[in-house]
Amino acid sequence: MSYIIITFMQKYINLSKIPSCVYKIKIDIGLSYGAPQSQKWFEHDKEALYVFGFEPNPECLQILHTGNIQKKHSNHGTPIENQYLFNNYCIVPVALNHVESETSMLFYEMQDDCGTSSLHKPNERILGSVKKITTVPVFSLKHFFDIFDWDRFPYIEYIKIDAQGSDYNILLSAGEYLKERVVYITAEPECVQYENCENNNINNMKHFLQSQGFIELRHPNTSDPTFINKKYMHLKDDIYIYQQG
Repeated sequence: MSYIIITFMQKYINLSKIPSCVYKIKIDIGLSYGAPQSQKWFEHDKEALYVFGFEPNPECLQILHTGNIQKKHSNHGTPIENQYLFNNYCIVPVALNHVESETSMLFYEMQDDCGTSSLHKPNERILGSVKKITTVPVFSLKHFFDIFDWDRFPYIEYIKIDAQGSDYNILLSAGEYLKERVVYITAEPECVQYENCENNNINNMKHFLQSQGFIELRHPNTSDPTFINKKYMHLKDDIYIYQQG
Protein backbone atom coordinates (compact mmCIF):
# COMPACT_ATOMS: atom_id res chain seq x y z
CA MET A 1 0.00 0.00 0.00
CA SER A 2 1.35 3.39 -0.96
CA TYR A 3 2.35 6.04 1.58
CA ILE A 4 -0.05 8.59 0.06
CA ILE A 5 -3.05 6.31 0.60
CA ILE A 6 -2.17 5.73 4.24
CA THR A 7 -1.59 9.43 4.80
CA PHE A 8 -4.84 10.49 3.16
CA MET A 9 -6.98 7.88 4.87
CA GLN A 10 -5.48 8.63 8.26
CA LYS A 11 -6.12 12.33 7.72
CA TYR A 12 -9.85 11.63 7.81
CA ILE A 13 -10.02 8.33 9.68
CA ASN A 14 -8.60 8.43 13.19
CA LEU A 15 -9.52 5.05 14.63
CA SER A 16 -8.37 6.12 18.09
CA LYS A 17 -11.34 8.52 18.24
CA ILE A 18 -13.84 5.67 18.32
CA PRO A 19 -15.33 5.75 21.84
CA SER A 20 -14.46 2.85 24.11
CA CYS A 21 -18.13 1.92 24.52
CA VAL A 22 -18.49 1.18 20.78
CA TYR A 23 -18.66 -2.43 19.65
CA LYS A 24 -20.71 -2.13 16.45
CA ILE A 25 -19.42 -0.77 13.12
CA LYS A 26 -21.52 0.06 10.08
CA ILE A 27 -20.57 1.76 6.79
CA ASP A 28 -22.84 4.19 4.95
CA ILE A 29 -21.74 4.86 1.36
CA GLY A 30 -23.65 7.73 -0.22
CA LEU A 31 -24.99 10.00 2.53
CA SER A 32 -26.73 12.69 0.50
CA TYR A 33 -27.11 15.78 2.73
CA GLY A 34 -28.66 14.11 5.78
CA ALA A 35 -27.43 10.51 6.24
CA PRO A 36 -30.99 9.31 7.01
CA GLN A 37 -30.10 5.61 6.98
CA SER A 38 -27.43 6.19 9.61
CA GLN A 39 -29.97 8.04 11.75
CA LYS A 40 -32.19 4.96 11.82
CA TRP A 41 -29.22 2.80 12.81
CA PHE A 42 -28.38 5.10 15.71
CA GLU A 43 -31.99 5.18 16.89
CA HIS A 44 -31.64 1.43 17.40
CA ASP A 45 -28.02 0.98 18.47
CA LYS A 46 -27.33 4.31 20.24
CA GLU A 47 -23.82 4.79 21.66
CA ALA A 48 -22.79 1.20 20.90
CA LEU A 49 -22.50 2.11 17.19
CA TYR A 50 -19.87 3.96 15.17
CA VAL A 51 -20.45 4.75 11.49
CA PHE A 52 -18.05 5.55 8.68
CA GLY A 53 -19.88 7.57 6.05
CA PHE A 54 -18.48 8.13 2.57
CA GLU A 55 -19.72 11.17 0.64
CA PRO A 56 -17.85 13.11 -2.10
CA ASN A 57 -20.43 15.80 -2.94
CA PRO A 58 -19.14 19.21 -1.75
CA GLU A 59 -22.67 20.55 -1.27
CA CYS A 60 -23.71 17.57 0.84
CA LEU A 61 -20.50 17.72 2.86
CA GLN A 62 -21.02 21.39 3.66
CA ILE A 63 -24.52 20.70 4.97
CA LEU A 64 -23.41 17.69 7.00
CA HIS A 65 -20.61 19.59 8.67
CA THR A 66 -22.94 22.40 9.80
CA GLY A 67 -25.21 20.13 11.84
CA ASN A 68 -28.88 20.76 12.67
CA ILE A 69 -29.78 19.49 9.21
CA GLN A 70 -33.23 20.33 7.88
CA LYS A 71 -35.09 17.89 5.65
CA LYS A 72 -35.45 19.33 2.13
CA HIS A 73 -38.20 17.12 0.75
CA SER A 74 -41.09 15.35 2.44
CA ASN A 75 -40.10 11.98 0.96
CA HIS A 76 -36.56 12.19 2.38
CA GLY A 77 -35.73 10.36 5.60
CA THR A 78 -35.07 12.03 8.94
CA PRO A 79 -31.59 13.67 8.91
CA ILE A 80 -28.97 12.51 11.35
CA GLU A 81 -28.97 14.20 14.75
CA ASN A 82 -25.99 16.20 16.00
CA GLN A 83 -25.54 13.95 19.03
CA TYR A 84 -24.53 11.13 16.68
CA LEU A 85 -22.99 13.12 13.85
CA PHE A 86 -20.42 14.86 16.03
CA ASN A 87 -19.58 11.98 18.35
CA ASN A 88 -20.00 8.56 16.77
CA TYR A 89 -19.51 9.40 13.10
CA CYS A 90 -16.64 9.74 10.67
CA ILE A 91 -17.42 11.53 7.42
CA VAL A 92 -14.94 10.49 4.73
CA PRO A 93 -15.05 13.09 1.90
CA VAL A 94 -14.14 10.82 -0.99
CA ALA A 95 -15.84 8.79 -3.69
CA LEU A 96 -15.32 5.04 -3.80
CA ASN A 97 -14.78 3.08 -7.00
CA HIS A 98 -12.89 0.08 -8.36
CA VAL A 99 -9.44 1.69 -8.56
CA GLU A 100 -5.97 0.38 -7.77
CA SER A 101 -4.60 3.61 -6.31
CA GLU A 102 -5.72 7.10 -5.38
CA THR A 103 -7.08 9.04 -8.31
CA SER A 104 -9.62 11.73 -9.12
CA MET A 105 -12.72 11.70 -11.31
CA LEU A 106 -15.32 14.09 -12.63
CA PHE A 107 -18.36 14.39 -10.39
CA TYR A 108 -21.77 15.63 -11.54
CA GLU A 109 -23.52 17.77 -8.92
CA MET A 110 -27.25 17.87 -9.54
CA GLN A 111 -29.49 20.91 -9.31
CA ASP A 112 -32.76 19.42 -8.03
CA ASP A 113 -31.54 16.81 -5.56
CA CYS A 114 -27.94 16.64 -4.41
CA GLY A 115 -28.50 13.00 -3.48
CA THR A 116 -28.70 12.08 -7.16
CA SER A 117 -25.22 13.46 -7.91
CA SER A 118 -22.81 10.90 -9.32
CA LEU A 119 -19.49 9.98 -10.87
CA HIS A 120 -21.60 8.99 -13.87
CA LYS A 121 -23.08 11.54 -16.25
CA PRO A 122 -26.83 11.66 -15.54
CA ASN A 123 -29.74 11.47 -17.92
CA GLU A 124 -31.00 15.02 -17.41
CA ARG A 125 -34.40 14.22 -18.90
CA ILE A 126 -34.95 11.92 -15.91
CA LEU A 127 -32.99 13.57 -13.11
CA GLY A 128 -33.02 17.24 -14.02
CA SER A 129 -30.13 19.51 -14.82
CA VAL A 130 -26.51 19.31 -13.74
CA LYS A 131 -25.62 22.25 -11.54
CA LYS A 132 -21.87 21.84 -11.59
CA ILE A 133 -19.15 19.43 -12.69
CA THR A 134 -16.29 19.18 -10.25
CA THR A 135 -13.40 16.81 -9.52
CA VAL A 136 -13.34 14.61 -6.43
CA PRO A 137 -10.79 12.22 -4.90
CA VAL A 138 -11.46 8.54 -5.48
CA PHE A 139 -10.28 5.51 -3.53
CA SER A 140 -11.29 1.88 -3.23
CA LEU A 141 -13.07 0.27 -0.32
CA LYS A 142 -9.99 -1.91 0.10
CA HIS A 143 -7.91 1.18 0.89
CA PHE A 144 -10.15 1.80 3.90
CA PHE A 145 -10.17 -1.82 4.99
CA ASP A 146 -6.37 -1.98 4.76
CA ILE A 147 -6.04 0.48 7.66
CA PHE A 148 -9.07 -0.62 9.68
CA ASP A 149 -8.63 -1.98 13.24
CA TRP A 150 -9.58 -5.61 12.76
CA ASP A 151 -8.14 -6.57 16.14
CA ARG A 152 -10.74 -4.47 17.94
CA PHE A 153 -13.59 -5.02 15.46
CA PRO A 154 -13.35 -8.44 13.78
CA TYR A 155 -16.22 -7.75 11.38
CA ILE A 156 -18.33 -4.96 9.88
CA GLU A 157 -22.00 -5.41 10.69
CA TYR A 158 -23.46 -3.72 7.65
CA ILE A 159 -22.51 -1.89 4.47
CA LYS A 160 -25.20 0.16 2.75
CA ILE A 161 -24.33 1.50 -0.72
CA ASP A 162 -26.32 4.07 -2.66
CA ALA A 163 -23.79 5.54 -5.06
CA GLN A 164 -25.86 6.37 -8.14
CA GLY A 165 -24.53 3.81 -10.58
CA SER A 166 -21.23 2.93 -8.85
CA ASP A 167 -22.45 0.34 -6.34
CA TYR A 168 -21.20 -2.72 -8.21
CA ASN A 169 -17.77 -1.17 -8.76
CA ILE A 170 -17.58 -0.35 -5.06
CA LEU A 171 -18.30 -3.98 -4.18
CA LEU A 172 -15.54 -5.09 -6.56
CA SER A 173 -13.18 -2.59 -4.95
CA ALA A 174 -13.24 -4.33 -1.56
CA GLY A 175 -10.85 -7.09 -2.58
CA GLU A 176 -11.06 -10.17 -0.34
CA TYR A 177 -12.46 -8.33 2.65
CA LEU A 178 -16.17 -8.87 1.97
CA LYS A 179 -16.04 -12.65 2.25
CA GLU A 180 -14.07 -12.55 5.50
CA ARG A 181 -15.15 -9.39 7.32
CA VAL A 182 -18.65 -8.21 6.37
CA VAL A 183 -21.98 -9.58 7.59
CA TYR A 184 -24.72 -7.69 5.69
CA ILE A 185 -24.67 -5.70 2.42
CA THR A 186 -27.38 -3.63 0.75
CA ALA A 187 -26.70 -2.09 -2.67
CA GLU A 188 -28.73 -0.28 -5.32
CA PRO A 189 -28.70 -1.81 -8.84
CA GLU A 190 -29.24 1.49 -10.70
CA CYS A 191 -28.27 1.03 -14.35
CA VAL A 192 -30.56 3.24 -16.47
CA GLN A 193 -30.45 6.82 -15.17
CA TYR A 194 -26.73 7.41 -15.76
CA GLU A 195 -24.28 6.80 -18.57
CA ASN A 196 -21.82 3.90 -18.55
CA CYS A 197 -23.27 2.11 -15.56
CA GLU A 198 -24.80 -0.86 -17.35
CA ASN A 199 -22.68 -3.21 -15.25
CA ASN A 200 -24.41 -1.94 -12.09
CA ASN A 201 -27.23 -4.44 -12.42
CA ILE A 202 -28.72 -6.98 -10.05
CA ASN A 203 -27.41 -10.00 -11.95
CA ASN A 204 -23.81 -8.81 -11.66
CA MET A 205 -24.27 -8.04 -7.97
CA LYS A 206 -25.78 -11.44 -7.24
CA HIS A 207 -23.10 -13.30 -9.18
CA PHE A 208 -20.25 -11.45 -7.53
CA LEU A 209 -21.60 -11.61 -3.98
CA GLN A 210 -22.38 -15.30 -4.34
CA SER A 211 -18.72 -15.80 -5.25
CA GLN A 212 -17.87 -14.05 -1.98
CA GLY A 213 -20.05 -16.35 0.10
CA PHE A 214 -23.20 -14.21 0.31
CA ILE A 215 -26.81 -15.13 -0.31
CA GLU A 216 -29.66 -12.75 -1.08
CA LEU A 217 -32.49 -12.48 1.41
CA ARG A 218 -35.68 -10.50 1.78
CA HIS A 219 -35.35 -8.25 4.78
CA PRO A 220 -38.33 -6.31 6.19
CA ASN A 221 -36.21 -3.21 6.81
CA THR A 222 -34.62 -2.82 3.37
CA SER A 223 -35.99 -1.91 -0.06
CA ASP A 224 -32.83 -2.45 -2.15
CA PRO A 225 -31.28 -5.91 -2.70
CA THR A 226 -29.78 -7.20 0.54
CA PHE A 227 -27.31 -10.01 1.14
CA ILE A 228 -25.90 -11.85 4.13
CA ASN A 229 -22.56 -13.58 4.43
CA LYS A 230 -23.09 -17.31 5.05
CA LYS A 231 -20.02 -17.26 7.29
CA TYR A 232 -21.93 -15.00 9.71
CA MET A 233 -25.37 -16.56 9.43
CA HIS A 234 -25.37 -17.10 13.19
CA LEU A 235 -25.52 -13.29 13.59
CA LYS A 236 -28.54 -12.89 11.31
CA ASP A 237 -30.98 -11.89 14.04
CA ASP A 238 -28.51 -10.06 16.24
CA ILE A 239 -27.69 -7.20 13.86
CA TYR A 240 -30.05 -4.32 13.09
CA ILE A 241 -30.06 -3.10 9.49
CA TYR A 242 -32.21 -0.54 7.74
CA GLN A 243 -32.38 1.00 4.25
CA GLN A 244 -35.37 2.68 2.69
CA GLY A 245 -35.61 5.16 -0.18
